[in-house]
Amino acid sequence: MRVRAAGIALLVVAAVACQTARPGTEAAPVASTSAGVSPAASGSPTPTPAISATAQSAQCGQRITADFLLANDMTCTTDAFVINADNVTLDLGGRTITGPGMGPQTWPLPQLDSVGVRTGGHTNVTIRNGTISQFSTGIYFVDEVKSRIEDVTSERNRFGFYIHASSQNAIRRSTVVGNVYGLHLQDSNDNIIEGNNLVRQTYNSPGGFGIYLYRSTGNRIVENTIENNVNWGIWFSDAKNNTIFHNNVAGNSPQVSDNNPDANHWYDADKKEGNWWADYKGTDADNDLIGDTPYGILGPGGAVDAYPFVARDGWRKKTHSTIDHYQPPLARPPREVRLVVVSGGTVGIGRPHDSALAPTWVHASSVAVQTDGRTLLALDGKALTAWDLTGGEPTTRTVAIDGGIVGANRDGVSALIVGPRGAQQIDLTTGQQEFFDYGGAPQELAPSYKHNHIFVATPRGVELLYLNLGGRTPYTVPLDGPAGAMSMNGSGTRIYTAVRGKNVIDVVDTEQYAVVQRITIDSEATAIAVSPGEDALYVGTANGVLAIDLGNERVRARTSFLGSVVDLAISPNADELYVALAGLQHAVAVLDTAALRTANIIPLQADPTKLLAASY
Repeated sequence: MRVRAAGIALLVVAAVACQTARPGTEAAPVASTSAGVSPAASGSPTPTPAISATAQSAQCGQRITADFLLANDMTCTTDAFVINADNVTLDLGGRTITGPGMGPQTWPLPQLDSVGVRTGGHTNVTIRNGTISQFSTGIYFVDEVKSRIEDVTSERNRFGFYIHASSQNAIRRSTVVGNVYGLHLQDSNDNIIEGNNLVRQTYNSPGGFGIYLYRSTGNRIVENTIENNVNWGIWFSDAKNNTIFHNNVAGNSPQVSDNNPDANHWYDADKKEGNWWADYKGTDADNDLIGDTPYGILGPGGAVDAYPFVARDGWRKKTHSTIDHYQPPLARPPREVRLVVVSGGTVGIGRPHDSALAPTWVHASSVAVQTDGRTLLALDGKALTAWDLTGGEPTTRTVAIDGGIVGANRDGVSALIVGPRGAQQIDLTTGQQEFFDYGGAPQELAPSYKHNHIFVATPRGVELLYLNLGGRTPYTVPLDGPAGAMSMNGSGTRIYTAVRGKNVIDVVDTEQYAVVQRITIDSEATAIAVSPGEDALYVGTANGVLAIDLGNERVRARTSFLGSVVDLAISPNADELYVALAGLQHAVAVLDTAALRTANIIPLQADPTKLLAASY
């Protein structure tokens, strides 16, 4: 197997490298208190004192090569300021600079049509004391080192602050409010984010994040208010070894997600103090202002804030040391598994080590399992059946979409049906239905964790079907060919997609909306499953099954069958892999995940078309 990386950061760097500074005039030199001061050899910069300079008027596109104090408000159609030197301070003097608007959507690339202040490749730069509004990006750092943003308000921009490939910088006492994206760190390490208000980012999907870290390491996020953002308050994607404590996190939807289990530190280990989460449900029996139970961080692996505060700004009110109640969680007991197999147009159900599946009266062309792990959704033409496999009677509803694929919305209560002539969402508790325009050719579905859009595998690529925008598909992630089998990881940050007619699996970053990795295998993939811990990828082919270690990107086991693999499922305990076989062998094979040894073969009467593992 050969893995080829295609990081989106390379595209961003290339795009930025091709840009030149906007035309404008050079700033007149003024007396400087920071020029000539060498930054510390390591670590983040210290706060910069106010400059001693005479306020001056500026023109849009002005280049800054020495300390500058702004004397006037500005309205610009392109960039306002471009910093072209080390060791300078741009003091906005409490003024407001206003741009031409946020410009079109460019995600996953930064939007640089107009920037309030941009600086790249410099050291010891300070931007402070003013308001930046209605630009594509408020402040843009690229390849910046030991620089600062202090006391700046960034509002109604597409990106509030975009920090790219930059290190050892500090962002302090600033307000990022009402932007599409709040504070964005990409490939940026060892920065301090301290004492900021990251609030009310307004646009949803993509966007609405308070703070987003992508492939960023060693950052310290302390004493910020991250509140009332319409999407994630804190979103980490491939971010590691970051420390997050003494933050107020409230009213975001959802509050937080981290796709790297145990890779980040959600509390101060020395003080045993974490963050205040407004939705924390625990108690504080000993009145030390620290909850007696941990706060769970959404994502795989069970990361936690072990010492959550029970009051806003609790670290300022705390009068004695934390009484340590934290105990690492015990291993979850094994969960009961039921295999759900569609074979010959009907559903069969059984345990992994049964000799045969029990037939049911349920007919289906497409099936899914709700987020509770036990409610089966079965679609047959326009008949949608919901069935709690632990007991109770199945209920059937008539849907409007014919020839569709069913999926389970991540909200836990809705079913999604997507067909070539429309899409539909049904609330299974109230029966309320919504309809959306759609005209694609769906092959597979992966509902987003944001609840308001679906990733749809099609011959054109992976489409984003927006449910809150009337069913628009504003973007299609291009693949290396028509999409085939598709599987999303448990934290919702990666989609693994087979490419029809090619021996490659494209890995899509669901936040970057781009292929960020390509995994080459020895034959075309016909089925894909991701382990619950997101550390292994199981790939079915016409020849058998491969187990790929996602840590070192190598095939660690393989096995062969007489039949062709048409679908895969994995147990929630990650100890068993289930393989649906068609052609020369109609069966479900049960394998151990460690070595792909066969533990059981369940024969079928006809070729299977779909396999699920329900659990409870």
